[in-house]
Amino acid sequence: MRQKLFFLLLFCATTLFAKNDSTAIFQGYSGGMMVHIGGLFGENPNATLQSGESLSSQGLTYGIGGSLRINLKKHLRVGCEGFVSTMNSNFTNKHDFLQKGSYIRTGWGGILADACWRGEKVWPYIGGSIGGGAMHSLMVVDGSQDDWTPETLSILNKQSFVYVGPYVGMDVYLTKRIHFTFRLDWMLAFAQKSVLLPTGPRLYVGFMFCH
Repeated sequence: MRQKLFFLLLFCATTLFAKNDSTAIFQGYSGGMMVHIGGLFGENPNATLQSGESLSSQGLTYGIGGSLRINLKKHLRVGCEGFVSTMNSNFTNKHDFLQKGSYIRTGWGGILADACWRGEKVWPYIGGSIGGGAMHSLMVVDGSQDDWTPETLSILNKQSFVYVGPYVGMDVYLTKRIHFTFRLDWMLAFAQKSVLLPTGPRLYVGFMFCH
């Protein structure tokens, strides 16, 4: 019985990981790093001063991260990803109000799946990711992080969230092992409290290393 089970598992593993068989489930893997740039939108009704001035910031965000995918069958790819994105005070609509050192930083990660069509030189794909993350906001209103003086007025907040992120993209075939990739996504974030969430488009560019 043990021998039969062993040979059955061996047969399944051979079928799953056979590299030269186009009908095998496992068709290789890819992974790499990407930088991104995008916009962050949203309002936080809790971030206001006694004067009524809103501290909700909108503007340009940028960052870096990476993903890892396993290719299954002809079109399906599954894997995981993780990124961090920062919007500092110089790139917000409040740059003339918030002091230097203010920022909104978002980190997130999750699992992904997409459908990819493998052409000779171009591999377009469409898919989505799901996971969670946290947004850290530091808004220095009176003072500066450039010195060692205690700040007169600042706000520090951390907000956790879950997200769904649909995306489209394209891999450009450079060599058998290296692809240039670009991707466009839009994060749909959800949280229990009604506070500022990372909503907006992002454009990613980077390199994928394939096997």
